[in-house]
Amino acid sequence: MYFAAFRTTTTSPPSGRLLPTVIRLMVLAAAGVAVLAMMLIGFFVVLPLVLAGGVASYLYLRRRLRQAQHRSRDSMIGAEYTVPDRRCQIN
Repeated sequence: MYFAAFRTTTTSPPSGRLLPTVIRLMVLAAAGVAVLAMMLIGFFVVLPLVLAGGVASYLYLRRRLRQAQHRSRDSMIGAEYTVPDRRCQIN
């Protein structure tokens, strides 16, 4: 229900509402430009950095794995293993 006694603002003619409407549109446009700028920075700056870091990490880990495999072939420990035969003797 709407009662005129509870109104806190006065009504103004339609010509006086132009400035608040323009201000709201400017704030909305500024917010849109800010969101667009963040998306473009994320797409053109952050995404390439993340991809470059992932490729660099992949290549580094692949090189370390090859070095570890190469070392294990060169420094193989030669040894003879004997298995003790412990059979239970039944009398």
